[in-house]
Amino acid sequence: MLAALITLALVSSCSARISPAPIDHRIQSVTNSWRSNAITRLWAERGRMGRTPLFRLPLPGLPYVDVLFKDESATESGSLKHRYAWALLMWAVVDGKINANTTVYEASAGNTAASEAYFCTLIGLKFVAVIPYSTEQAKVKRIESYGGSVLKTKPGDMLVRAQQEADRNGGFFMNQFANSDKAEEFHESGDCPRESANLMHEILAQMRKFANLTVKRPHYFVHPAGTGGTITSVGRYAKKYDLSTEIVLADSEFSVYCDYVMKGKFANESGAAFVVPPGMAGTGFGSLGAVKLGVTSSLLPTVIDRVIKVPDLASTAAMFVLKRRGVNGGASTGLNLVATLHVAATASYAQLPSGQRLTIVTSLGDSGDNYISSYLNRTWIADNFKPHGGLPVYECWIDVIERSMDSGSDALIEGTKLCTNRRGHT
Repeated sequence: MLAALITLALVSSCSARISPAPIDHRIQSVTNSWRSNAITRLWAERGRMGRTPLFRLPLPGLPYVDVLFKDESATESGSLKHRYAWALLMWAVVDGKINANTTVYEASAGNTAASEAYFCTLIGLKFVAVIPYSTEQAKVKRIESYGGSVLKTKPGDMLVRAQQEADRNGGFFMNQFANSDKAEEFHESGDCPRESANLMHEILAQMRKFANLTVKRPHYFVHPAGTGGTITSVGRYAKKYDLSTEIVLADSEFSVYCDYVMKGKFANESGAAFVVPPGMAGTGFGSLGAVKLGVTSSLLPTVIDRVIKVPDLASTAAMFVLKRRGVNGGASTGLNLVATLHVAATASYAQLPSGQRLTIVTSLGDSGDNYISSYLNRTWIADNFKPHGGLPVYECWIDVIERSMDSGSDALIEGTKLCTNRRGHT
């Protein structure tokens, strides 16, 4: 009796009540209408996007190697981040993170912000990018041309500032660094007839139709990490479908990702003290604090098979070499080339089946046009890369990379030996 009275008293004192059955209640019809319209627009854009070009890079010195570049500069917003932003927006819409009145905020070095601005405008939302002071003006103009606005801050303050602005104004901080994992479901459409947004899914579909390839799955996929979202999505895809494709992280010189993947370092401490400007735009990790999966980064070490760290001046020189050979790629593209040449030079061809060529796929992440005033400008290089050895080291790397492409030598190892000694020379 006493127990029953106590139970009754507890129930009576509780403000919440369970609703009696039966109930039939329709949820948020207005929100659902907006959401349905936004999703329809996003899928329509995915249809217009099609598949970005996949092209072979001529390498006279490596006649038994096929290096394929996935040209992501051909997307509507001009970079690899176009499909990534599509996935993030789709996640935020489907999960109800945003609605018709939401202002979206993002922390970005430039490319993700431009792509998110494009998609926010597509579905009728305001967009604000929190970017570093060092972001190239060409990227700022792209963000604004797609309807976004810009707030500038120190690189290490981007995440905090973006969250503060979203909280202050009742908006939503997309946080590409933390939420790639949540958007992962939308990177691949499975057996849905609509085209997948996963980069590897698209590459495999194109390789099946690519002329004169001896394999239909790449032996290697080489890619850098900024947020880590793209290479993680590709790595997961490769592991899920047992592709036997080695996932190679190409890391910039003063990024902590290499140590994070190899040894688990910098998961609880910042690498900001080790950053030497200017870095390679849009790649690497250092100034945003500790590398915390799902908080500050989306890079999942368990899907990475190999890490290659590349000197920043080598990556910058590779941009020039590629441009001279008709490939107009940005900072990440230069980094990819040096890592790819190293993979090709060190691969064991004897293990390949007879008649099979080594096949490496990498990406052209954005256009070199974004870097005409920076990484493709000799005066800028001389000023900003002075601590790295400046123009003498840069020119040495150009010669080494040219020779590697024409003779098959290992650009990374040869350049490290030859070009390091050029520091201080005039």
